[in-house]
Amino acid sequence: MAAILCDLDGTLLDTVPDIAEAVNAVLLELGRAPLEERVVAGYVGQGVDVLLHRALGGGFDAQVEPGLHARARRAFAAAYAATNGRRTRFYPGVVEGLDAFRALGLRLACVTNKPQAPTDALLAQFGLDRYFEFALGGDVLPQRKPQPEPLLHAAQRLGVAADACLMLGDSANDARAARAAGMPVVLVDYGYTEGRPIGDIDCDAVISSFAELSASLRASRAG
Repeated sequence: MAAILCDLDGTLLDTVPDIAEAVNAVLLELGRAPLEERVVAGYVGQGVDVLLHRALGGGFDAQVEPGLHARARRAFAAAYAATNGRRTRFYPGVVEGLDAFRALGLRLACVTNKPQAPTDALLAQFGLDRYFEFALGGDVLPQRKPQPEPLLHAAQRLGVAADACLMLGDSANDARAARAAGMPVVLVDYGYTEGRPIGDIDCDAVISSFAELSASLRASRAG
């Protein structure tokens, strides 16, 4: 491995409390009932547009009419700008793991479906921007994970072959994108899986902490 591409929500940071607060602010503005945080957590993973369709329509495959969605999208942007980072927390061992990755000489980039502006704000607030050469938000390219283009774009930008990049994420979106891009993929077992058991997702390994991955990579190099 020459590089690791890290997901953000559910992998580096537990962001659902702030996302749920913003979603419920939108629902309140639209005269809808609020959702429990655990429900919003299940809807997270494929970007803001899908999240809002699910929250407004009440299901994973829900689609609401374009005018309503556009209004909700504008309201969410304002609400999340206010809540982003307020109750977000690190997952244990993330900073230590990133330090270990850098000590191994690995290149690091963040590839997320979260829009670029709140991504940059979060990484800066939590001091994570110093670890990543760049962050690629979900609104930069026409495609988002689970499509492979964001991962391939990141690899190209790093100047690293796709099969020398490892995708580190928490969901089937990360795994499917990595498989389509020809990259190995490791998933954490504590993130947001859209209600799907982590063991049912096609990946190369499941870990409980970044330390497990850094130890494995260190051992493989020593061997």
